[in-house]
Amino acid sequence: MSQRNVRKLLGAATIPPPNDSSDEEYEPLYTKNANKSTYEGLLVSSSSESEHEAMPSPEESAPEDKKENQKRKKKKKKRKSTTEDLDEIDKSLLEVNAMLGEPSQPPAVDPEPEPDVSQAVFATKYKHLNVQYELNRIFGRDSDEENKKRRGRKPNLKRIQSNTLIKKEYNFKKGGLSMSIDRREDGLTFFKFDHSREYQRHHMEFLMKLLQMHLITEVEDALKHMHVEGLLEAIDMMFRVDDNSGANTLVEHLIAYMQHVAHPSFNITDIRNRLEYKFPENRPFHIVLLKYLHLLTNRACHRTSLEIAKLLLNLDPCDPLAVVFIIDTVALRAREHQWLIEAIEYLDKERDALFLFNIKFSYALAHFHVATKKKAKADLTHCDELLKKAMIAFPWTVKEILEASKTFSEETLRNHEFFDKYASATTSKHLKELTHLHVAFAGSWWNEQPVREWLLRNGTELVERYDNDPALKEEVKRMEQVRNTLFRGMPTEVLRHLSVIKYMADLLIDREIPNVEQTYSFDPHPARDSVNRYNYATSLNTAYLQLNLDSALITNFFASLNPNFEVPSPEEY
Repeated sequence: MSQRNVRKLLGAATIPPPNDSSDEEYEPLYTKNANKSTYEGLLVSSSSESEHEAMPSPEESAPEDKKENQKRKKKKKKRKSTTEDLDEIDKSLLEVNAMLGEPSQPPAVDPEPEPDVSQAVFATKYKHLNVQYELNRIFGRDSDEENKKRRGRKPNLKRIQSNTLIKKEYNFKKGGLSMSIDRREDGLTFFKFDHSREYQRHHMEFLMKLLQMHLITEVEDALKHMHVEGLLEAIDMMFRVDDNSGANTLVEHLIAYMQHVAHPSFNITDIRNRLEYKFPENRPFHIVLLKYLHLLTNRACHRTSLEIAKLLLNLDPCDPLAVVFIIDTVALRAREHQWLIEAIEYLDKERDALFLFNIKFSYALAHFHVATKKKAKADLTHCDELLKKAMIAFPWTVKEILEASKTFSEETLRNHEFFDKYASATTSKHLKELTHLHVAFAGSWWNEQPVREWLLRNGTELVERYDNDPALKEEVKRMEQVRNTLFRGMPTEVLRHLSVIKYMADLLIDREIPNVEQTYSFDPHPARDSVNRYNYATSLNTAYLQLNLDSALITNFFASLNPNFEVPSPEEY
């Protein structure tokens, strides 16, 4: 700072004289503040003359002043020695704090809330959603081929979105489908797909074609307009004619497109994102993911398939497509036994999952694999107890497992009254059909040598107790009542699941899917709590009335040829 500025600041014409004290006698401000007494500047009042008389004379206080000066010099030397130990940065910080005051203490940080169990169990990992990652893990990488591709490959200027399921490049144009945020509540973000006016018009034309019995969907037209409902119908049409490769390609194409038009905040690996099934516009994404899950199991990508199952449960925890019916089988195929135990325990607390026959048997099997994984002679007491409880609750499942395997030669166990006549008489038709289907998916995992021996041993012990223990027969009767109360009919969620995979049965299993009512692929067994935002049903009713007026002669003609001919009502759509 110049002398002129100093004069202006001090309001004087002359500069104050420099400080005569040397650098050695300089005392920083922070040391002065540290030595200040709390009571400095306060006046001490004399209360009485006796106190004045008690004060020492100057001659007497002289030696005491010398001692005080010596003490101060010693303290000053100590302060110098302590400040010399500090580096320049520390001294500067202390000086600034002395001038401006000590910094305020940071606010206390609240302890992080305990993580939700569902986040730990059903959290999806991006690397496990990548099919190529699992294929490389199973079969290994072909380094020579990769090096050739890298040498001759141009720089990839187009970046594929990091959280996409399908790692392929598509040139999608902006279509009539989009996604928006519906609401945010309790830390969750709810999304929904939206239809533009052009998309609504094309969708009405599509519904009218279905209404007029024009059931054949043109793939080229659906791809041109990127009409997802029409593409789902086309996929099932391809499965009917055994064009499995074309159907698989179209499934991947549809998933990639629906992720392309998704909201930027929509992340499939974020457990706090929701896509509710109650909106008809969201259902195609759920349905195509379930198809993709089953196609992945057919390609032996069981770990990726398990992640898709967890993703479906995250998107809508109400499980509108009965993913819980298949998630245990997928986890067993992926050898994720410990995860399956934790998932079943969580689902049992939330939804009483252990009342389901497939969950009960898979829970026992997962415990068996965990117990025998690292120990040659493991303690199987708990596993035996779980398996016997499952056999008591669902004896017909044991019958199906024994019948499905040709390696089981235990005819005594197979033909015993408990697993044969009694199980057949006390199990409903719908439960038998579901059990038959479950064993078709998961029966092979009961044919492994250690598992087979464990199953036969527990089955033999159980029938011996059944013949001689009246208390066990009472328990069997009680579980019969529970079974007949819970499984009176086929749940709607299971019907949807079966409708989605109906035309894929030949590709997945060697058995037929139980007969379910024929519905449209884009919305099998519509939910009762549907939120219809675009009033397609009202528009379809108006068009249906006009169609009746215009085609009365045609309808009468077909009715004369076939007395059972009926035009479907629009409420079915």
